Amino acid sequence: MKNESEGKVLFNEECSICNFEIKHYKKRSQLQYENCSQMGDKYLKALYVEFPDGSEIKGVDAFIYVWSNTKGYGWLSKLVSFPGVYTFAKLLYAILAFILYWRFKLFNRILSS
Repeated sequence: MKNESEGKVLFNEECSICNFEIKHYKKRSQLQYENCSQMGDKYLKALYVEFPDGSEIKGVDAFIYVWSNTKGYGWLSKLVSFPGVYTFAKLLYAILAFILYWRFKLFNRILSS
């Protein structure tokens, strides 16, 4: 796992659920966070961590990175890293991320009408 000083967490600040969760992590970590709500659909579909060398991790892997670098959440990063749990978490995350993405897009479309 990369060092916490390396990665920047990209999250959709305009999504109330995403923002609520990230605000909690911000209080308990020294990670860098950046609002990606205007960076394009790619970044609205999953949580991303971007590294200085241009590499990225997303989804469950990004959450594992955040949890492993957030006070009190190391245990969760270890739990979700177990093979069976990891596979289930990726499936669950894909479903939840899909729902949140379309909820966000629909809500913004209604607001801009």
